[in-house]
Amino acid sequence: MTVGILLQALIGGLANGAMYGLIAVGLTLVFGVMRIINFAHGEFLMIAMYAAYFLWALLGLDPIVAILVVTPVLMLCGVLLYVGVLRFAIRVPEINQMAVTIGLSLLIQHFALLLFTGDNRLVVLPRSTEGFGVGMVMLQVPQMIAGAASFLLLGVLYLLLRRTDFGLMMRAVSQSHDGASLSGIDIGRVYRWAMAVGIGALGVAGPLLVSVLYVNPAVGALFTLKAFVIVIVGGLGSFGGALLGGLIVGVAESVAVAWFSASIAAAVPFVLLILILLLRPEGLLSRRGAH
Repeated sequence: MTVGILLQALIGGLANGAMYGLIAVGLTLVFGVMRIINFAHGEFLMIAMYAAYFLWALLGLDPIVAILVVTPVLMLCGVLLYVGVLRFAIRVPEINQMAVTIGLSLLIQHFALLLFTGDNRLVVLPRSTEGFGVGMVMLQVPQMIAGAASFLLLGVLYLLLRRTDFGLMMRAVSQSHDGASLSGIDIGRVYRWAMAVGIGALGVAGPLLVSVLYVNPAVGALFTLKAFVIVIVGGLGSFGGALLGGLIVGVAESVAVAWFSASIAAAVPFVLLILILLLRPEGLLSRRGAH
């Protein structure tokens, strides 16, 4: 492998990793606040990707502009998911919670298959094939836009959680539900907002992703698995862990593709998962270190 190819793999991996982190941060946020792992998380990313695709195909709306439409819709989906399903699932044992969210995942996936068939769809824009050289590295414009936008939103979410009263309430609930309730915090309201922010982040990731990757009804399951690996690697409930895990997975995949093949790269996240579970099961950044 030449130095140029390695640098290109690293830069592309960081851009992909930022997108992975943006997808995973919603999953870890919901777990940190509600103690539920939402296995239907990827299906809402698939919904966001389809929404952006049809806004482009039917109305000619650029996916970047479509973020302004898709994000509020996904935030509403998050609130409805909590009100209609998860507020009841909170009260049941963890195995039942997993069964509920896995069942919801399968329901959404098969409903999408019924509506959209299994065809692959992709937003194709003039910039889709554009690239620019930086030294010995050739960078793809859609990938760089998606990576930069993901880093930007992750920064905004970090400031929201660390510098606002809303973020303080969410952190208080994540540390102690009973203590937060005794302090006068409306736990149900915090749960609704956690779901709105966690799912709403996919309203940004979906439109960014649909011009880089094909969307089909099965794409959500792939990203649910990948997000799950990322939050385990980084540490369940840790915002910084989601970003770190996403960057590690993105770079590892990209280097594996450049060095070996796409089939080997697809196994890399799961190799990382096994290593982390064996060597540091609490993740690289535990929740204790995130607060």
